[in-house]
Amino acid sequence: MMTLEQLKSTAPSIFATSASPKMSDKYVFVPTEDILENFQREGWEIASAKQTGRGMHGVHEIRLRNGELPKVGDTLVEAIIRNSHNGMTTLGVSAGLHRLVCSNGLTVPTALAESFNVRHQRFDLDDVKRLTESFAGKLPKIEGSVNRMMEREMTTDEKIDFVRKSAEIRFSKEKVLNDMEIVGLLSPNRMEDEGDDLWKVFNVVQEKFVRGGVEYSSPKGRRTKLRGLQNIMAVNQVNTKLWELAEEMI
Repeated sequence: MMTLEQLKSTAPSIFATSASPKMSDKYVFVPTEDILENFQREGWEIASAKQTGRGMHGVHEIRLRNGELPKVGDTLVEAIIRNSHNGMTTLGVSAGLHRLVCSNGLTVPTALAESFNVRHQRFDLDDVKRLTESFAGKLPKIEGSVNRMMEREMTTDEKIDFVRKSAEIRFSKEKVLNDMEIVGLLSPNRMEDEGDDLWKVFNVVQEKFVRGGVEYSSPKGRRTKLRGLQNIMAVNQVNTKLWELAEEMI
């Protein structure tokens, strides 16, 4: 778990005391630090944090865990706080999953787990309690979705189809994967990810698209390595759309 000092070094904008001077007088500043303190009072601990760009007002994300919430399969449930103080994103609190075998953070779509999105208003202790109870109540639904993915064995053709459709999410519809790229995206980084069930295939592809490293051809035909995603909102979008794609294939 992260300490406050580590948090300040990793994502300083969490501790901003005012909004960006570029914001209008109508903008209501909500300190992320206050929201974090409310979560900590309810037993949530800081698992990780990141920030897009530098400075004291940029988009930042904190992932927290509560020891009272049980695991879902091979993953831990997390609360995800996203915020900024420059108007780039509104305050949002949603559910996520942290897969233990690869330390990979997923985002649970709002269809499965309630999220709290506001136009920069208050988020007090009562809201944290309500959200914690909501997460606990939605766990069976999240677990059911994960279990169905684990039970869904995929053929080679289905795995190739999943990779091709997922490439449209990560790249564009103009990008056509060749055989070598498909193999690279489906090749697990560790033994625990070997297998043909949808949950493993989904996680292998998700990790490759978010962390990068796999070789592919650029639009101009040049061989290069896929860069990892650093932008918080881009990661969230890829995570959510890949999950939705996986659910369509159950």
